[in-house]
Amino acid sequence: MKKIQLIIGDTDALFLQSFSEYIMASNLKSKFDLKLFSSSSRIKKYIETEQVYDILLIQPELYNPNMVLSEKNTVFFLQESMNDANQSQSVYKYQPLNKILSDMLSVYYEHYSTFQGVAREGIKTKVLSVYSPNGGTGKTTFTINLSKQMALKGNKVFYLNLEFLNTSSLFFQSADDHPSLQVFYYLKARPEQFLSKIESLKKTDETMNVDYFQLPICPDEMIAIKREEIKYLIQAIIETEHYDYILIDLDSSVHERVGAAIEESHQVIWLLNNDIQSFYKTVGMLDRMDDVFGNEHHLEEKVTFIMNRFTGYFPEAYLKFNLPIRGYLPNITEWLQNNDVKQVLYHPLYTKELLAITEDLIVKREAGVEIDQG
Repeated sequence: MKKIQLIIGDTDALFLQSFSEYIMASNLKSKFDLKLFSSSSRIKKYIETEQVYDILLIQPELYNPNMVLSEKNTVFFLQESMNDANQSQSVYKYQPLNKILSDMLSVYYEHYSTFQGVAREGIKTKVLSVYSPNGGTGKTTFTINLSKQMALKGNKVFYLNLEFLNTSSLFFQSADDHPSLQVFYYLKARPEQFLSKIESLKKTDETMNVDYFQLPICPDEMIAIKREEIKYLIQAIIETEHYDYILIDLDSSVHERVGAAIEESHQVIWLLNNDIQSFYKTVGMLDRMDDVFGNEHHLEEKVTFIMNRFTGYFPEAYLKFNLPIRGYLPNITEWLQNNDVKQVLYHPLYTKELLAITEDLIVKREAGVEIDQG
């Protein structure tokens, strides 16, 4: 991912140390290339030598107009007074560091992004959707666990829940737990500002190191959202250049938001339950995909079928559906009466098979538990 070149200039050594430690200890170290200075002369010398930076956060007393080399250099002044912080391009020094960064990035993206709804070519973010025409196939359990495991492998992951009834708050927690309500507002009323607002609207689960939107249960909003708004949403997250993977948790509906997510995905994980209804509905849906979602989904090129709740035996009745299943997730009986959603994140057998399937998604080879067709 392309790093943002951030220079901080302040005579307060403790502030510089705190900022550096915060960046290094958080998931932001992959987002910023950070340089710290305590004198104006050192900042000026560095800029004259390197001649490249994106954001300069500086104590007003250290600032020199010659530090701005181009219109793409963004300068913010660190103000110790709340009154001074209300001025343009100023931020209040004595507030949470994540708030300082969020405010700066919002302005930076808003002023200097050329994003028009389609991410630039060359960005390597992979979009992966998890879908099934059946309810209760374990889509959310799979997507949450996949998000966690991909993050543990060192990937930057954004979990995007597009279910009719959003369940993100059951699994993710953030120090800033205020709902990301304005996601819908910006997508509908101010789409040109949405990219600049992602940094302030997203949350981070520090335990799993996964970013997400804390969307409340808003079925009316999910019904009203349009295909192009979903495409814009996904492309904007890609455009941040911050993520290796965007993992989209879809419901079993045929709403246009589902079709839009499938269109924007590089890969679609199609979950099957271990029952004949699931196989029957899957084949029926595959036959009518063009009628339901149009002909731009290209599903046949990117779908991967995975069977959930597999017990080690593949019934002969399933063979007639001729579905190329590439992975098998075990049946976890302990989850049948689970009253603690956190338990679904820590089962060793499920995690083992999920990791095998994850490797298959990357290297495209057979994975999962052994099949007994006897």
